[in-house]
Formats: sequence, structure tokens, C-alpha cells
Amino acid sequence: MALECSAHKFLMAGPDDMSGLEAAFRDGTLRAEDVVGIIAKTEGNGKVNDFSRPFAHRCFMELLAQWTKRPAAEIEERVAFVMSGGCEGVISPHATVFTRRKVDAAPVPGQKRLSVSIASTRALLPEEVGAMPQVELVAQAVREALAAADLDSLDDVYYVQVKCPLLTTERINDAKARGKAVAIEDTARSMGLANGASALGVALGLGEIKGPLDPRAIGNDHDLYTLRGAASSGIEMLRCQVLLLGNSANAVGNYVCSHYMMDDLIDAEGVRKALRAAGIPVVGSVSEADRARIVNVFAKGQIPVHGRVRGRRTTLLTDTDLNTRPSRAVLGAVVASVVGDPAIYASAGMSYHQGPVGAGVAAVVARV
Repeated sequence: MALECSAHKFLMAGPDDMSGLEAAFRDGTLRAEDVVGIIAKTEGNGKVNDFSRPFAHRCFMELLAQWTKRPAAEIEERVAFVMSGGCEGVISPHATVFTRRKVDAAPVPGQKRLSVSIASTRALLPEEVGAMPQVELVAQAVREALAAADLDSLDDVYYVQVKCPLLTTERINDAKARGKAVAIEDTARSMGLANGASALGVALGLGEIKGPLDPRAIGNDHDLYTLRGAASSGIEMLRCQVLLLGNSANAVGNYVCSHYMMDDLIDAEGVRKALRAAGIPVVGSVSEADRARIVNVFAKGQIPVHGRVRGRRTTLLTDTDLNTRPSRAVLGAVVASVVGDPAIYASAGMSYHQGPVGAGVAAVVARV
């Protein structure tokens, strides 16, 4: 028996548009019971009150429950739901659906193919969000996902996506009522801190950094980071879910993944290098023929804490819209211009510990 994983992209007319995925279930392209992860770009504001994320999450969960005949609570345990809000600029709303199953086939010696695995933490208490317990819980979940991926080495890990909770007023009040202090009381800024704690958890779980860590490092020590991870926070869950992508010698199928660390939000050449690593030739923009081989590009952008891009001052840290939305628009346009398709994944903002200052990972899933 061998592992067979796949990835499929579906466009969405709205957060509740499940028609593309349902059609794939209906015509047999995909089996609902094989779905293990969904990464979607939804068209909300990408902030604390972005209800497009939980709306889409619920719709995907209910569709899978319907087709698998399993209760929704069980679907939550079997599938990683990563709903990322914000389709600013040219980003086209869409979802990438990942599957995993065992098949009666033999891997080809010397050939590595896509491996997808998931793991989850327990529910976090409000006082644990953006703090060391979150870091440690995510690190443990990453180790579990890594073990399930059946990879030869850590070098075969290319992308780790974490979905994590943020702090809302209600959650902050809950902690205070129990005499507990939260990491930060600014709900908007809790998003970056929660993402940063998740990123440190990825780095710790993959062995990119060593513990124990000083709790004060979260969001502050910019020399600590992962080169392969990205995080997205939201109101739709209380635990952290980990989706890990790699290439395994024990996997079969027609998909591979790759990555490259972009230097900054406008590093188009970094996106090209990630594509070339997946076997997609590109000089300027991807050709129409090769574009058909790309399932998706997943890019994480980071607003540099010094506010500069290639030595030039920007207003990303001083604009009243506070960095997240314009930065997503910039990153989305850069990636889309290289791929030649606006239906790409771009997430950006105060992305603590998700690469060196100003940098961010670009990961590619493609057909061979």
C-alpha cells in the first residue's frame, strides 16, 4: 500500500459557494471521505470581524458531513479548515481542497510525490493565545503531522499552514473573569501575535529553532522564525489546526510541492524560484501550457517592522488601514502576475516569525 495525495482548486462566487466541490463529489473526481484539508480565500475584510471565514468554514463542514454521512463534530476532527479572509486587489476567491488515501500501488524508486498530513491542538484558553502554551501546543501538533507525512527527512517538508484562534472581546472578558491576563487586549493586534506564536510553534516542531524559548520572544525576537510555515488567525475556532505538505518517497500520484523564501512583498523572482523548484519553467510569467499544471501558489507576506522595502520608506506601518489589506493586495498582484492567474493564495500583515524581517514563504503545489 502507498499514500496518494492530491490537490484541487475551485473558484467561489461567495463564501457559501460549494458548487465546484460538490460537482467534483458528484462526478467522482473527488471522494468526500478522502478530504483532509481545505485552504480558502474568502472575500471578507480579513480582520477580527471577518464573518466570511466562519461562514465558509461552516458551509464546507456541512457539505462534507452530508457527503460522508458523518456528524459535523467528526468532520472537524478529520479535516483542517483554513479560511483566510481578504481578497483585496485582484485576488479571486477560491478554495484548494487536499485529499489523502491509501492505494494498492508501489512507489517508484527515486521518485517523491505529494504527501499531505494534518494534526490539531486542544482548544486554547484565551490566556494561552499568543503565549507560550500556544507555541508548545502547535509544536507538538507539527511533530504529529510530520510523523504522519512519512517523509525521509525534514528537507522534504515544504509548507506548514496553521489556522489558529485570535482574541475577541468576549474571550478577553472570559479570561479576566477567571483572574487571568491575556497576551494583548487589542483584538486586532492579537491576530499578529497569535500568528507569531503559531509560526514559532512550526519552527520549534520542525527543529528550525531550539527551545526552551523566552515568552518575551513572541512578536519581539525577529531572529527567531520558520522558513516553511505560515499562520492565519480567525474567530471560527479555539484550537490550532496544522496542515503539512511535503514530498514523500512512499507516496504515489501526480502532484508535488515546493517552496522558496521571498525576500519581501515584491519579490517576484522568489515566486519564480518556487515554481521552478516544482518543475514549472518560468522567466517572466508562466506560459499558458505550464499554467495548467499549477494547482496553486500559497504566499505569505510580512510587513517589515522597520517599515522599509528594499531600503525605501513605505506607509504600511503608518496608514490608517494598518498594513493588512494593502499588503495583501500588493502580494496578491505580484504572485498573480507571475502565475498569470488571480486565483492564488496571498496572506500578509504583521506576520511575526514567518521568515526573516520582511520576508515570507511562497509554496507551490503542481501536477507533474
